Amino acid sequence: MVTFGSSKRAQAAMEFLMTYGWAILVVLVVIGALAYFGVLSPSTLLPEKCTFPVSLSCTDHQVLRDRITLILQNGAGRDMQVTRVSAASEALGTGNLGQGCADATSRTVRNGASATFTLSTADVPGPPTSCTFRDTGRDKNRYNITLNYNWLDSPTITHQLSGELLGRLT
Repeated sequence: MVTFGSSKRAQAAMEFLMTYGWAILVVLVVIGALAYFGVLSPSTLLPEKCTFPVSLSCTDHQVLRDRITLILQNGAGRDMQVTRVSAASEALGTGNLGQGCADATSRTVRNGASATFTLSTADVPGPPTSCTFRDTGRDKNRYNITLNYNWLDSPTITHQLSGELLGRLT
C-alpha cells in the first residue's frame, strides 16, 4: 500500500526550496558584481570630513602629497592665538603612527574669523624638513589633528583641541 500524500508534500517543499534558492543565488551574484565593480566599496560610501569641537569648525580642507591645508573658523566667542597645528596619521612618515606634520606659525584668529593653516613641515626635532606622505593602500586616510592655542585675554595658559580629518590624497 503506497501513500501519495507525503510525496506530494515533499514535492511542494522541494519546489519551494528550489524557487527561493534560485532567487537567493541571483541576489548573491548581484551583490558580488556590485562589490567587484567598487559600488559597495567603503571608501566611496564614507564621505570626506573634518571635525573639531564646537568652539572651532573646519570649513574646508585639502590633502596633497606634500602638505595638508585646513581652513578653521573660530566660533568660541573669544579671540584666540593659535600657536601650533599638527597632524598625526599612519599615512605620514615611516612609523606606525607616522612622524606627523605641523604648522608652528603663530596666528591670531578673531572671534568669527577664519584662518588657513598649511601643515607642511615634519613634526620632528631638528631642522625643518618636509612632511613625508606614504601610500597606505586606502582611498581615504584618517588624520588626528591637534591645535594648541591660548586666549588673547589670558595668554599665559595654553589650551589644546583635538580634531579629526578623513581625507583623500589628491
